[in-house]
Amino acid sequence: MTGAVTDETAKAGLKLVDRPEGSAAEPPEADDWAQEKPAEGLELSELLAHASKKDKKHLRALEQAAGDYGTDFVRKLDGVRDPRERIVFVAEAIFARMGFGGARTQAIADLAGVNKAMIHYYFDSKEKLYHAVLDKILFDLIKLSQEASRDDLSIPRALEVFYRGFFDYVATHRNFSRITSMDLGSQDRYLARLVETFFKPLFDRGVAFIKAGIAQGDFRKVDARQFLLSVYGMTMSYFSEAEFMRLLLGEDPFRERFLHERREQLLDLVFAGLGCKRP
Repeated sequence: MTGAVTDETAKAGLKLVDRPEGSAAEPPEADDWAQEKPAEGLELSELLAHASKKDKKHLRALEQAAGDYGTDFVRKLDGVRDPRERIVFVAEAIFARMGFGGARTQAIADLAGVNKAMIHYYFDSKEKLYHAVLDKILFDLIKLSQEASRDDLSIPRALEVFYRGFFDYVATHRNFSRITSMDLGSQDRYLARLVETFFKPLFDRGVAFIKAGIAQGDFRKVDARQFLLSVYGMTMSYFSEAEFMRLLLGEDPFRERFLHERREQLLDLVFAGLGCKRP
C-alpha cells in the first residue's frame, strides 16, 4: 500500500482560509519555472545560508499570507524548520489558490523564505513539486487508515476512529479537492496512479468494511458504495465551500468550536445512517 509514496513525501500539515470576498488574486504572469535556472556550483549549505535571511520580501509575503490563508497558516509555517518541508507546505497552499499553471516559483520562494535556486535544488520541475504535495496528502491518509485498521477495535469503534481522523485530515488539507482535481495535461498520470494504487483500494476496503458491519448485525442494510460517497461529499463540501459557509454563518467556519461541533454532528449522521449507536 505504501509503494505509491515516493521519497518526496513531506511532514507538514496545512490549514487554509479562503480569500475574503472582494479580494481578487493577482493576474497570472508567464510561468517562471522554466525561466529560472538552478544556481550552478552552490552547495546546499550555501543555499541555506542565503535562504535563512528574513528579508523584506519574505516579511511582505508573510503579511499577505496572513490575509490570504489566515494567521493559523502563518503560525504553522513558522513551525516548519526544514526548508524542503517549508517549500511543500507553501506549495500546497499556492497550488490550491492559484492552480497549477498560475503557481509562481517566486511566490513560493518568497513565502517559504528560500530562494528560487533552493526550490530547483529539491525539485527539478513544477510537476515534481506538485507530486511532492500529493505525496504529503497521501502519506497522512495512509497513517490514518493504519490507525483505524487495528485488530483490537470493534467495527463501530473503528468507524468512529476513522471518521474522526478523516474529518481532522480534511480540516488540515482543506483544499484536498482542488489539489486532486488539477489538470496537468494528459502526459502526467501521477495522480491517476495514486488513485489506482491507493485511493481506489482504500475506497474498496471501506465498502467491504460497511458490508462486514451489515453482515455482523452492527449496521442496518445500506448501499455501501453510495453511503461512502455521501459521507465523502458531506465532509468535503464544508471545507470546499468555505466562503459560502462564512457568509451563511456570519463568522469563521474554521474556528475550533465550529469544527468540533461540525465533526460531532457529522459523526451522529454517519451512525444514524447506519442504524448504529455511537460507541
